[in-house]
Amino acid sequence: MIKPDLLKCFIAAADTGSFSAAGRLIGKHLATVSGNIARLEDELGVRLFDRDGKYPQLTDAGLNLYDGAKVVVDSVERFTRNASQLSAGVPAAFTLAIDENVDFQPIALLLKQAQQQWPHLRFKVMCHCVSDIFDSVREGEVDLALTPSLEGNSQFYEFQAIGHCDVMIACSKQHPLAKKRQVTNDDLMAHTQILSSALDKQDTLYNVTKMSPSVCCVNGYQSMLQLVQAGVGWAMLSSPHKEVQDIKILTPEFMQTQMQIQYDLIWPKNQPLNEVHQFFIQGIKPIFSKA
Repeated sequence: MIKPDLLKCFIAAADTGSFSAAGRLIGKHLATVSGNIARLEDELGVRLFDRDGKYPQLTDAGLNLYDGAKVVVDSVERFTRNASQLSAGVPAAFTLAIDENVDFQPIALLLKQAQQQWPHLRFKVMCHCVSDIFDSVREGEVDLALTPSLEGNSQFYEFQAIGHCDVMIACSKQHPLAKKRQVTNDDLMAHTQILSSALDKQDTLYNVTKMSPSVCCVNGYQSMLQLVQAGVGWAMLSSPHKEVQDIKILTPEFMQTQMQIQYDLIWPKNQPLNEVHQFFIQGIKPIFSKA
Protein backbone atom coordinates (compact mmCIF):
# COMPACT_ATOMS: atom_id res chain seq x y z
CA MET A 1 0.00 0.00 0.00
CA ILE A 2 1.32 3.41 -0.96
CA LYS A 3 2.00 5.63 2.03
CA PRO A 4 0.24 9.03 2.12
CA ASP A 5 3.56 10.77 2.87
CA LEU A 6 4.83 9.81 -0.57
CA LEU A 7 1.71 11.21 -2.20
CA LYS A 8 1.99 14.44 -0.18
CA CYS A 9 5.50 15.01 -1.55
CA PHE A 10 4.28 14.35 -5.09
CA ILE A 11 1.35 16.77 -4.70
CA ALA A 12 3.51 19.49 -3.11
CA ALA A 13 6.12 19.24 -5.89
CA ALA A 14 3.40 19.41 -8.55
CA ASP A 15 1.80 22.44 -6.86
CA THR A 16 5.02 24.40 -6.27
CA GLY A 17 6.99 23.43 -9.38
CA SER A 18 10.16 22.37 -7.55
CA PHE A 19 11.32 19.81 -5.02
CA SER A 20 12.95 22.45 -2.78
CA ALA A 21 9.78 24.59 -2.69
CA ALA A 22 7.76 21.45 -1.96
CA GLY A 23 10.05 20.74 1.01
CA ARG A 24 9.50 24.23 2.41
CA LEU A 25 5.73 23.85 1.93
CA ILE A 26 5.39 20.58 3.85
CA GLY A 27 8.31 21.03 6.23
CA LYS A 28 10.68 18.37 4.83
CA HIS A 29 14.27 18.43 3.53
CA LEU A 30 14.87 18.56 -0.21
CA ALA A 31 16.53 15.13 -0.09
CA THR A 32 13.47 13.65 1.64
CA VAL A 33 11.08 15.06 -0.96
CA SER A 34 13.25 13.92 -3.85
CA GLY A 35 13.74 10.46 -2.30
CA ASN A 36 10.01 10.02 -1.58
CA ILE A 37 9.03 10.96 -5.11
CA ALA A 38 11.62 8.54 -6.54
CA ARG A 39 10.30 5.80 -4.25
CA LEU A 40 6.73 6.56 -5.34
CA GLU A 41 7.75 6.31 -9.00
CA ASP A 42 9.36 2.93 -8.30
CA GLU A 43 6.26 1.63 -6.53
CA LEU A 44 3.93 2.87 -9.29
CA GLY A 45 6.20 1.84 -12.14
CA VAL A 46 5.73 5.21 -13.89
CA ARG A 47 7.72 8.41 -14.21
CA LEU A 48 5.92 11.29 -12.55
CA PHE A 49 8.36 14.12 -13.30
CA ASP A 50 10.65 15.01 -16.16
CA ARG A 51 13.89 16.12 -14.46
CA ASP A 52 15.84 17.13 -17.59
CA GLY A 53 15.30 20.89 -17.17
CA LYS A 54 16.05 23.31 -14.33
CA TYR A 55 12.73 22.55 -12.69
CA PRO A 56 10.89 19.22 -12.64
CA GLN A 57 7.91 19.06 -15.00
CA LEU A 58 4.94 16.77 -14.57
CA THR A 59 4.85 14.01 -17.15
CA ASP A 60 1.58 12.99 -18.78
CA ALA A 61 1.42 10.09 -16.31
CA GLY A 62 2.02 12.44 -13.39
CA LEU A 63 -0.68 14.80 -14.58
CA ASN A 64 -3.06 11.87 -14.97
CA LEU A 65 -2.42 10.64 -11.41
CA TYR A 66 -2.41 14.06 -9.69
CA ASP A 67 -6.16 14.36 -9.02
CA GLY A 68 -6.38 10.79 -7.72
CA ALA A 69 -3.47 11.43 -5.35
CA LYS A 70 -5.25 14.47 -3.90
CA VAL A 71 -8.42 12.44 -3.34
CA VAL A 72 -6.45 9.75 -1.49
CA VAL A 73 -4.59 12.24 0.73
CA ASP A 74 -7.74 14.22 1.52
CA SER A 75 -9.59 11.00 2.39
CA VAL A 76 -6.81 9.79 4.69
CA GLU A 77 -6.62 13.17 6.45
CA ARG A 78 -10.40 13.29 6.87
CA PHE A 79 -10.43 9.71 8.18
CA THR A 80 -7.66 10.46 10.68
CA ARG A 81 -9.35 13.67 11.85
CA ASN A 82 -12.70 11.95 12.29
CA ALA A 83 -11.13 9.08 14.24
CA SER A 84 -9.35 11.58 16.48
CA GLN A 85 -12.62 13.40 17.22
CA LEU A 86 -14.44 10.16 17.99
CA SER A 87 -11.68 9.06 20.36
CA ALA A 88 -11.91 12.45 22.08
CA GLY A 89 -15.57 11.86 22.91
CA VAL A 90 -17.32 13.59 20.01
CA PRO A 91 -20.37 11.43 19.17
CA ALA A 92 -20.94 9.80 15.80
CA ALA A 93 -24.49 11.19 15.63
CA PHE A 94 -26.36 14.09 17.22
CA THR A 95 -30.11 14.77 17.24
CA LEU A 96 -31.37 18.31 17.71
CA ALA A 97 -35.07 19.10 18.29
CA ILE A 98 -36.48 22.60 17.76
CA ASP A 99 -39.87 24.04 18.65
CA GLU A 100 -41.61 24.32 15.27
CA ASN A 101 -42.91 27.81 16.11
CA VAL A 102 -39.38 29.26 16.28
CA ASP A 103 -37.70 30.92 13.31
CA PHE A 104 -35.28 28.17 12.26
CA GLN A 105 -32.90 30.21 10.10
CA PRO A 106 -30.44 31.22 12.88
CA ILE A 107 -30.27 27.58 13.99
CA ALA A 108 -29.59 26.49 10.41
CA LEU A 109 -26.54 28.78 10.31
CA LEU A 110 -25.28 27.15 13.52
CA LEU A 111 -25.73 23.71 11.97
CA LYS A 112 -23.59 24.75 9.02
CA GLN A 113 -20.80 25.79 11.38
CA ALA A 114 -21.12 22.54 13.32
CA GLN A 115 -20.94 20.52 10.11
CA GLN A 116 -17.71 22.28 9.18
CA GLN A 117 -16.22 21.65 12.63
CA TRP A 118 -17.26 17.98 12.81
CA PRO A 119 -17.53 16.68 9.21
CA HIS A 120 -18.03 13.08 10.37
CA LEU A 121 -20.99 13.89 12.61
CA ARG A 122 -24.40 12.72 11.36
CA PHE A 123 -26.90 15.40 12.31
CA LYS A 124 -30.62 14.80 12.65
CA VAL A 125 -32.88 17.83 13.11
CA MET A 126 -36.51 17.61 14.17
CA CYS A 127 -38.87 20.59 14.09
CA HIS A 128 -41.91 19.41 16.06
CA CYS A 129 -44.58 20.60 18.42
CA VAL A 130 -43.51 20.92 22.04
CA SER A 131 -45.41 17.85 23.28
CA ASP A 132 -43.72 15.62 20.67
CA ILE A 133 -40.31 17.04 21.59
CA PHE A 134 -40.81 16.26 25.28
CA ASP A 135 -41.89 12.72 24.39
CA SER A 136 -38.71 12.27 22.32
CA VAL A 137 -36.53 13.62 25.14
CA ARG A 138 -38.27 11.27 27.60
CA GLU A 139 -37.49 8.33 25.32
CA GLY A 140 -33.85 9.40 24.96
CA GLU A 141 -34.24 10.01 21.21
CA VAL A 142 -32.98 13.60 21.38
CA ASP A 143 -29.58 14.90 22.47
CA LEU A 144 -30.60 18.56 22.81
CA ALA A 145 -33.92 20.37 22.40
CA LEU A 146 -35.10 23.98 22.27
CA THR A 147 -38.51 24.41 23.93
CA PRO A 148 -40.58 27.03 25.75
CA SER A 149 -39.93 27.08 29.49
CA LEU A 150 -42.23 24.99 31.66
CA GLU A 151 -42.70 25.64 35.37
CA GLY A 152 -41.56 22.98 37.78
CA ASN A 153 -38.68 20.52 37.72
CA SER A 154 -38.89 17.65 35.29
CA GLN A 155 -38.16 14.10 36.31
CA PHE A 156 -36.73 13.14 32.94
CA TYR A 157 -34.68 16.06 31.65
CA GLU A 158 -32.07 18.63 32.60
CA PHE A 159 -32.41 22.20 31.36
CA GLN A 160 -30.67 25.51 30.96
CA ALA A 161 -32.61 28.76 30.58
CA ILE A 162 -31.32 30.64 27.55
CA GLY A 163 -33.50 33.74 27.23
CA HIS A 164 -36.66 34.91 25.56
CA CYS A 165 -38.17 35.30 22.14
CA ASP A 166 -40.26 38.41 21.40
CA VAL A 167 -43.72 37.82 19.98
CA MET A 168 -45.09 40.15 17.32
CA ILE A 169 -48.54 40.46 15.80
CA ALA A 170 -48.22 40.69 12.05
CA CYS A 171 -50.28 40.83 8.88
CA SER A 172 -49.58 41.30 5.19
CA LYS A 173 -48.96 44.84 3.96
CA GLN A 174 -51.96 44.32 1.70
CA HIS A 175 -54.22 43.12 4.52
CA PRO A 176 -57.06 45.48 5.63
CA LEU A 177 -55.51 45.70 9.13
CA ALA A 178 -52.31 47.13 7.66
CA LYS A 179 -54.21 50.23 6.53
CA LYS A 180 -55.50 51.09 10.01
CA ARG A 181 -53.70 53.70 12.09
CA GLN A 182 -54.99 52.14 15.31
CA VAL A 183 -55.85 48.44 15.63
CA THR A 184 -58.40 47.51 18.25
CA ASN A 185 -59.21 44.13 19.72
CA ASP A 186 -62.49 44.19 17.78
CA ASP A 187 -60.49 44.69 14.55
CA LEU A 188 -58.47 41.55 15.27
CA MET A 189 -61.63 39.60 16.07
CA ALA A 190 -63.14 40.65 12.74
CA HIS A 191 -60.38 38.98 10.69
CA THR A 192 -59.00 35.44 10.39
CA GLN A 193 -56.33 34.54 12.90
CA ILE A 194 -53.58 32.11 11.91
CA LEU A 195 -52.78 29.74 14.77
CA SER A 196 -50.28 26.98 15.33
CA SER A 197 -51.92 23.61 14.82
CA ALA A 198 -49.70 22.31 17.66
CA LEU A 199 -51.99 24.06 20.17
CA ASP A 200 -54.63 21.71 21.47
CA LYS A 201 -58.08 23.30 21.71
CA GLN A 202 -58.26 22.17 25.33
CA ASP A 203 -54.88 23.73 26.11
CA THR A 204 -54.74 26.89 28.20
CA LEU A 205 -52.31 28.53 25.76
CA TYR A 206 -54.79 27.99 22.92
CA ASN A 207 -57.52 29.78 24.82
CA VAL A 208 -55.18 32.61 25.76
CA THR A 209 -53.86 33.23 22.24
CA LYS A 210 -57.07 32.64 20.28
CA MET A 211 -58.83 35.97 19.76
CA SER A 212 -60.82 35.62 16.55
CA PRO A 213 -63.76 33.27 15.98
CA SER A 214 -62.34 32.64 12.49
CA VAL A 215 -59.07 30.70 12.63
CA CYS A 216 -56.72 28.97 10.20
CA CYS A 217 -54.43 26.41 11.84
CA VAL A 218 -51.10 25.38 10.34
CA ASN A 219 -47.91 23.80 11.69
CA GLY A 220 -44.55 25.52 11.81
CA TYR A 221 -43.18 29.07 11.83
CA GLN A 222 -42.47 29.19 8.09
CA SER A 223 -45.98 28.01 7.20
CA MET A 224 -47.54 30.60 9.48
CA LEU A 225 -45.32 33.32 8.04
CA GLN A 226 -46.19 32.37 4.46
CA LEU A 227 -49.91 32.47 5.22
CA VAL A 228 -49.47 35.91 6.74
CA GLN A 229 -47.52 37.10 3.68
CA ALA A 230 -50.25 35.71 1.42
CA GLY A 231 -52.86 37.80 3.23
CA VAL A 232 -54.81 34.87 4.68
CA GLY A 233 -54.96 36.52 8.10
CA TRP A 234 -52.97 37.87 11.03
CA ALA A 235 -50.82 35.90 13.46
CA MET A 236 -48.71 36.02 16.60
CA LEU A 237 -45.19 35.15 15.45
CA SER A 238 -41.86 34.79 17.16
CA SER A 239 -39.91 37.88 16.23
CA PRO A 240 -37.67 37.30 13.16
CA HIS A 241 -33.98 38.16 13.37
CA LYS A 242 -34.01 39.99 10.07
CA GLU A 243 -36.52 42.16 8.26
CA VAL A 244 -39.24 40.09 6.61
CA GLN A 245 -40.74 41.30 3.34
CA ASP A 246 -44.45 41.95 2.79
CA ILE A 247 -45.52 42.00 6.44
CA LYS A 248 -46.48 44.80 8.80
CA ILE A 249 -46.06 44.68 12.56
CA LEU A 250 -49.25 45.65 14.39
CA THR A 251 -49.53 47.17 17.86
CA PRO A 252 -53.10 46.53 18.98
CA GLU A 253 -54.55 48.31 22.00
CA PHE A 254 -54.19 45.31 24.34
CA MET A 255 -50.40 45.23 23.90
CA GLN A 256 -49.19 47.54 26.65
CA THR A 257 -45.87 45.68 26.97
CA GLN A 258 -43.75 43.52 24.68
CA MET A 259 -45.04 39.93 24.56
CA GLN A 260 -42.30 37.36 25.18
CA ILE A 261 -41.87 33.60 25.43
CA GLN A 262 -39.13 32.22 27.68
CA TYR A 263 -37.07 29.36 26.22
CA ASP A 264 -34.93 26.56 27.62
CA LEU A 265 -32.47 24.09 26.17
CA ILE A 266 -33.21 20.63 27.56
CA TRP A 267 -31.58 17.19 27.35
CA PRO A 268 -32.25 13.76 28.88
CA LYS A 269 -31.48 13.47 32.59
CA ASN A 270 -28.10 11.89 33.41
CA GLN A 271 -26.87 12.40 29.84
CA PRO A 272 -23.36 13.94 30.01
CA LEU A 273 -22.80 17.06 27.92
CA ASN A 274 -20.10 16.83 25.25
CA GLU A 275 -18.48 19.55 23.15
CA VAL A 276 -21.26 19.39 20.57
CA HIS A 277 -23.84 20.17 23.28
CA GLN A 278 -21.70 23.07 24.46
CA PHE A 279 -21.33 24.38 20.90
CA PHE A 280 -25.09 24.62 20.43
CA ILE A 281 -25.74 25.95 23.94
CA GLN A 282 -23.23 28.76 23.44
CA GLY A 283 -24.44 29.38 19.87
CA ILE A 284 -28.16 29.52 20.64
CA LYS A 285 -27.89 31.77 23.72
CA PRO A 286 -26.93 34.93 21.76
CA ILE A 287 -29.83 34.40 19.36
CA PHE A 288 -32.32 34.68 22.20
CA SER A 289 -30.51 37.36 24.16
CA LYS A 290 -30.83 39.58 21.05
CA ALA A 291 -34.46 38.69 20.46
